[in-house]
Amino acid sequence: MRAGISLGRPFGVPLWLAPSWFLFAAVIVWFFAPVVQYRVPGPASYVVAFGYAVLLLVSVLLHEVAHALAARWSGMRVTGIVLNVWGGFTSHEGRTGPGRSLLIAVVGPVVNAVIALVAWRVGLVVRAEPDGGGVVGLLLGALTLSNALLAVFNLLPGLPLDGGHALEAVVWKVRGDRLAGTVAAGWVGRVLAVLVFVAGLLVPRLLGWGQSLTDIVWAGLVGALLWQGASEALKFATVARRVPALSARALQRPAIGVNARATVEEVVRSARAAIDAGATAASQRDLEVVLVTDDGVPVAVVDTAALRQVPAERRTSLGAGATARALPPRSWLPEDLAGEDLLQAVQVRPGEHVVVDTAGRVRGLLHTGDVIAAVTAR
Repeated sequence: MRAGISLGRPFGVPLWLAPSWFLFAAVIVWFFAPVVQYRVPGPASYVVAFGYAVLLLVSVLLHEVAHALAARWSGMRVTGIVLNVWGGFTSHEGRTGPGRSLLIAVVGPVVNAVIALVAWRVGLVVRAEPDGGGVVGLLLGALTLSNALLAVFNLLPGLPLDGGHALEAVVWKVRGDRLAGTVAAGWVGRVLAVLVFVAGLLVPRLLGWGQSLTDIVWAGLVGALLWQGASEALKFATVARRVPALSARALQRPAIGVNARATVEEVVRSARAAIDAGATAASQRDLEVVLVTDDGVPVAVVDTAALRQVPAERRTSLGAGATARALPPRSWLPEDLAGEDLLQAVQVRPGEHVVVDTAGRVRGLLHTGDVIAAVTAR
């Protein structure tokens, strides 16, 4: 996974800084520099403001490292951490139970809460100085507030926030169904998205604060981000519900096997005989013809359009292989393949797959697109 500037491998985990983070830093500098200018006038205020952006970056990094270490402790493989304009995310693979999923979700906000507490305690000492702690006191105060807000906001119980993953784990534990938790947390996430946007519009007015177009835009962006994340979670749950019902036998197109040494005329006769015998009765698809070796190994699929172009006078002499497209090696699947195993098989090797029975006889032809369509259909 490459997502920007490599910052090394803390704890063996690839760490990347996305270019979009510099947009986040620019926004922080733009808004925080005027606050700093009360204590540090001139261009130095922008340097201090950028330093605050770096402190926030470190806070997010510690948040994500906590997720990564908890995931690794839970037996999952952590593939990377990316820091970006919206904060960051940790990628991991593997499966775990609801209890450890809950732990992975909450450790990030807990780290932010600890950072806020430490910054607050140190800030009390620093601000006791005659000058009120100067720039250091200001940065500690800002770091306390930002991490406290990060902890609280991330614990809101809706996806894609950490609190949403925690709610997902709790419902998973209670219902014994992870996807039920995903759906519950996804819908709560959508509600939160609307509430965040509405709150961004109404709360400043109710409190008598000034409100700018920038405030409204930010509320809209955060609400839109939450809505998109929640919607993706709901879409994932819908797709995941369909995976267990996948079946090679149900999705295959009707097909017969014909010896690869057959002529075009022999293929046509075999296809007509199969159709008359009811090979396509249970399907709306046309019959496919798979060419096999003497040992029954599928090697090619006859191109129906090319077959029809062969003049009648040449059908008895032209080999069927001249009208076929070759199959990659081992492009066959057992007809009882189903569920996640079937989905993984067609994703690893996209394209056409010959479906065979336990005796190795051709039973159908399966297209990767048909499997994907069965999963993603609305």
